Amino acid sequence: MSAALLPSWPRINLQIALNIGGLQAGQPYWTDVTARLQGNWTAELSGRQYEQDAVQSGSATFILDNTDGSFDSGNASGPYYGSIKPYRQIRLTATWPPSANQLPQGLADGSALTDCQTTLGSVAIAAVSGAPSGQSTAIAWTYPASSAIAGAIGQGTGAPFPSCDQDATPVIGQPSQAPGQPWTASLYVSGAAGNNAGVQVNARLSWYNQAGARVATSDGAAVTVPTLPSWTRASVSATAPTGAVWARVELLDTTATTSSTTVYATGWQLEQSAAASTWTDPGTTYGLWQGYVERWQQKWDGAVRGTVTLGCVDTLAALAKLTLQPSFQQQLQALGPQFVYALNEASGATQFADQLGLNPPRLTYSPPSLGAGGGSVTAGSSVQGGGSVGSSGPVVTLSNPSWGLNGTTTAGVLLAAQSGANLPPVSGGLTRIICYRTTSVPTAGGAMCLWAATGPGVYGGSGSRAWLGIYLDPNQHLYAVVSDPTGTYTSTITVPDVAACDGNWHIGAIQLSSDGKTFTVANDTHGYQNVLPSGAYTLTGCNADTIGAMANPFVNSWQQYFQGDLAYAVQYAYPIGNSAAFDLGAGFATGWAGESSTARGQRILTMAGYTGQLTALGTQETMGGANLAGVGALAALATVADTEAGQVYTDGSGAVTLAGRRWRYLQSIPVVTFGEHTGEAPYGGGAEIDLDPDHVYNQISITTQVAPNSPQPPDVYAGASTSQQEYFQATLSRTINPASVSEAGYAAQYLAQQYAEPQPRVDAVSVDPSADPSLWPSVLGLGFGSRARHMRRPNNAAVIQLETFIEQLVWAGDDIGKLALTVQQSPAAPFTDWLIAAALHTTLATAATAGTNTVTLAPLTGSANNPASAVLVPGTVLTLGYGTADAENLTVKSVAATTAGYTSVGVTFSTNTVNNHLVGETVCQPLPSGYQLPAATAAGFPASLDPGATLSTSGPRAAY
Repeated sequence: MSAALLPSWPRINLQIALNIGGLQAGQPYWTDVTARLQGNWTAELSGRQYEQDAVQSGSATFILDNTDGSFDSGNASGPYYGSIKPYRQIRLTATWPPSANQLPQGLADGSALTDCQTTLGSVAIAAVSGAPSGQSTAIAWTYPASSAIAGAIGQGTGAPFPSCDQDATPVIGQPSQAPGQPWTASLYVSGAAGNNAGVQVNARLSWYNQAGARVATSDGAAVTVPTLPSWTRASVSATAPTGAVWARVELLDTTATTSSTTVYATGWQLEQSAAASTWTDPGTTYGLWQGYVERWQQKWDGAVRGTVTLGCVDTLAALAKLTLQPSFQQQLQALGPQFVYALNEASGATQFADQLGLNPPRLTYSPPSLGAGGGSVTAGSSVQGGGSVGSSGPVVTLSNPSWGLNGTTTAGVLLAAQSGANLPPVSGGLTRIICYRTTSVPTAGGAMCLWAATGPGVYGGSGSRAWLGIYLDPNQHLYAVVSDPTGTYTSTITVPDVAACDGNWHIGAIQLSSDGKTFTVANDTHGYQNVLPSGAYTLTGCNADTIGAMANPFVNSWQQYFQGDLAYAVQYAYPIGNSAAFDLGAGFATGWAGESSTARGQRILTMAGYTGQLTALGTQETMGGANLAGVGALAALATVADTEAGQVYTDGSGAVTLAGRRWRYLQSIPVVTFGEHTGEAPYGGGAEIDLDPDHVYNQISITTQVAPNSPQPPDVYAGASTSQQEYFQATLSRTINPASVSEAGYAAQYLAQQYAEPQPRVDAVSVDPSADPSLWPSVLGLGFGSRARHMRRPNNAAVIQLETFIEQLVWAGDDIGKLALTVQQSPAAPFTDWLIAAALHTTLATAATAGTNTVTLAPLTGSANNPASAVLVPGTVLTLGYGTADAENLTVKSVAATTAGYTSVGVTFSTNTVNNHLVGETVCQPLPSGYQLPAATAAGFPASLDPGATLSTSGPRAAY
């Protein structure tokens, strides 16, 4: 694999994080297994054959030498025993140009702090001159005066120097690497003017074992730091000790100083040699593939030679394994609750299960009669009222004739076990959440209890007087109370912003900080906080926990019965924070309608337990309410991508990426050209070019996904009649989840226009840049959706030039370091024009009176070339009388048939007008807040554009 053996190919490294896998948090320690590669390998990134296909998850296969049994999970004496498990992380990288320098490029040339940390002081990038290694940047390390400096800077992030991390350099596992090999670290140093005279530093190599613990250090000779522009080189040479797997390069200063000191360090190098050589650029490292080892399949050739075949999958494949719960419930579970009582059991249920399966069920309970009448708990009730997108039902109903009063009748309550996790935690803080609906208003002096936890002494008896409760007061406001175990201190917070007894659903949340001193109460997306005056308000000694009443069954006292519907009683053993509480409020009420596609994609990943960050490219959509129940996490992400008319995939570094349609419009210049001329990446074989009718779509059907408990709009259709006549009818269906239902019409028209005509397509081509190594950077940097150009130059025909996008990448290599790439491409032609998003506007051609649902409009945008129905689709919202006191918004039901060149058009709305409107009044789509439509003038402002559609250097505003 070394550059000396194959100078025309990049350095390939295959590494496995044997310490971490799946959804585990923590730093991966990358173990290099490149030297064990056997034969051929392939790594296929997530992608697709054609641009309207669903993106498929990626996979990879590698064969490793296992003759010593290192990858036998049952080999107790093996170096990786206990770590050979499914779904360990694995990555494949390529570095170009390959060199002896093993350090990350940003550290090596002093241009980035990504792979640098310090044990003392601070670091920054500084411009310098005169470095013998040729750099103009250096890492400036500044540390304070001290009589006993023991600071260091060096390679690695995220962990103290005594521990390994993901940026330490493997010193075992690459070809020619073995225990006992010599290694040398070196770097150039200089100092700032004004430093203490005689400051000395030395280079160090820290060595780490397979467990990530530092096992030894090797220090070089101390050197005196000169002042800029002079430099000196610090180095250390040592043999890797037994058990060393990784090394980290460090710079130390143990010199006593009397003032602040700044040391500049650049030209970092780590090489497998006995002495420092001339500094070389370590090259750029590209991620080719990253995912998880799903299978470790051992094979033995007789009794001697053994191999293990690694069957690998990417993150998309892992996400496909999870089926999501209802949207709100899945978000609740993503935050790590102690229990989730959804209270959604079917009719007749008397027990209500913890959806996590970790705690005993809550039981219906009617305490002994203290008077006439009786209460009840009824499961399986249908959802009534609004504001309950998060709970699609069913729910539980509590019926208590003397609701809001104390101890006068039997009650219908939900009783928890009298010990264990159902009770509030006594340390670490807590969060409690409950969703409710009621039309009952407590009378003066009364209250309704949603949920309470009490100690036996709350009613004057012996024992803890700790108390935590959520209530509704006679003003219809939610309030909560917390009391300490002595009963000395009590805090009450009311949320006056919401009238909560309105027959709609609401969500109450209370939080207690980990130190027990900060109490927070929220109702929906409004909340307040108290800093408690004294002591820690722990809830030690609570032994009763009831939903629907404040109760202490030990003394048979029941108070403040609730009347209404309940759903989702949830507890966390920590405060989730106000942002998370308000986010849950938005999710329960609207399913997070109005959040961006990037936020929705990240939310789905978080719901699935994925700890990484979603990468977004050119996204712009606003999402409707989420409806995720029973949907796979990958399918949910695909719906977000379809709403964007984009894609979701994993890149070569394993990052889950959401690309909107705008991302392709923004790529106007190919990053690589495939062809036979100098500067073009050569491809093998005679690529076939086909005018493919199988991917013509001229009958489009769009389904709008809506949140639970929301009316389902009809599917929207669009067709391209000429295309249907020429190529027969071909249907393409999509499900999208936009905030505006009118987007379905735009989406249908967009797809019909994009794919009504066949496009020249080239089949898969194999690329090998080794004949011109200068092309490696452009090829290694390719990813899903990269813009490319494909050239074909027949001898006796015109040159063929196809503009394309990369849809699929498959890397292939072998055990001596050769590397090739196969790419699948799609036509870029549908994305080569800018599409300007402009709010539609025109004027009234005739006066309109109140009470009519039909108006006549003047010509719309593009009337000279298009019928009105091509611009204005059913479901579009229009403002009649924009800028007047009588302005009103109406939804288009139908548009009269017209032909190009029409002078007026009749439009029918789904409801009647409320106000009168005059001839010439402006009619337009509702404009974003802050925009004002200018008056048209003869000189004029273009009738087809408004301020929201101005051209800019940031690129096209590609829209439906």
